[in-house]
Amino acid sequence: MNDIVEYRERFASLNPTFRVGIVQQQDTARAKVRVVFPDYDEVISWWLPVVFPKTQNDKAYWIPDIGEQVVCLMDLRDEAGAVLGAIYSDADVPPVNSADKFHLAFRDGTSIDYDRVAHLLDLLFQDTTQITYNAQVHLLDLKFQDQGEIKYDGTEHILTVSLPQGAAFNVTANGAQMQIDSTGNVIIRAAGQVQLGTGQLAGVARLGDRVQVGEATGTIVTASTDVLAG
Repeated sequence: MNDIVEYRERFASLNPTFRVGIVQQQDTARAKVRVVFPDYDEVISWWLPVVFPKTQNDKAYWIPDIGEQVVCLMDLRDEAGAVLGAIYSDADVPPVNSADKFHLAFRDGTSIDYDRVAHLLDLLFQDTTQITYNAQVHLLDLKFQDQGEIKYDGTEHILTVSLPQGAAFNVTANGAQMQIDSTGNVIIRAAGQVQLGTGQLAGVARLGDRVQVGEATGTIVTASTDVLAG
């Protein structure tokens, strides 16, 4: 029995099941790749399945790129195996240097970062649009590629919308519309009354309506909001 174990250990040492290779071909439909092993006379594997965290009810899918360095688990005869994942090297260095960060970057420039110490989530898209949420100060910040910005401060309960020069802002609900056009005009359209306040001095913004400002009252007579006193 000891002779058999010793033989297997000697054979395994000469043919280690741990392999580092380079992806040469992809079968994207079956989630398999072929890998060349430079340290083993450029031997090319048969089609190897890629190991994923979930494949049944929940499904994950991400195929290693051609040319990517991967770790493979092979049988002693190199007839079957699987790709466990990719590893960093001197040619492909890690993109972050922190034990507290999660980072995911795509070839088109899109990236996702989360810092569990700073409680900071950062999503950056390839067109430079960026979404940042800081859970420490409850601040959500959405920045667009044209310099437009939407910010909500959950601590101060303040929503701020900033638009670049020439942009327009539009809100529509229940047939009513409020708009700030590209020249800075404020336009309100509604089938019913437009209330300008909640107290006794609340006015309306329609032609022919009577409004009261202080002790004086008047009627809106033109679209430029001229008021006829009386």
